[in-house]
Formats: sequence, C-alpha cells, structure tokens
Amino acid sequence: MAKSLFGWFNRRQAKPEFDCDDLKENCSDYVDSEMVNEELAKFESHMNDCPDCSTFVKTFRATVMTARDLPSRISAQDLKKRIQERIASEGNR
Repeated sequence: MAKSLFGWFNRRQAKPEFDCDDLKENCSDYVDSEMVNEELAKFESHMNDCPDCSTFVKTFRATVMTARDLPSRISAQDLKKRIQERIASEGNR
C-alpha cells in the first residue's frame, strides 16, 4: 500500500507536460519553425489554452520580425571605404 500511495503522490507532484516556462524556453524554436511533431503539438496546445502565453508568443514573434527587418550594420571597413569614395567624388567636382 505504501508503494501505491507513494506512486500516487509522485504523479500528483509531477510537472505538467508543457508549462509556461517550457513555452518561453522553446519560443524561439517555435517562431523559427524548428519544432516538430509531439513537441510542436504540446507547445501549441499550451499556447492555445493559456492567454498569457498566447500573448507572449505574439509579442515575441513581432519582436523577432521587427529585428529581422532592421537594416544590417555596415562594418567599419565598409564605412571607411564609403567615406573615402565620397571624399574622392566631392574632390572631383
């Protein structure tokens, strides 16, 4: 009986299959479409059942998309070349 009771207690203390912390840890993989099958199903199930996580994913996705749309930074070498070209073109006028 003690073994049966202990097993019941462990099941009651077990972590849910996919919780808010799991969703936040895996959000990047979800947004980048790098999740597959069972993990994807668990993620989407939790997201659909949890309004806070649904909002988190929408905000995270919008942030990632905004960052991807930012212009790339130019290197110092490219900047130096552009300045030199500009100075040279100004000198030829």
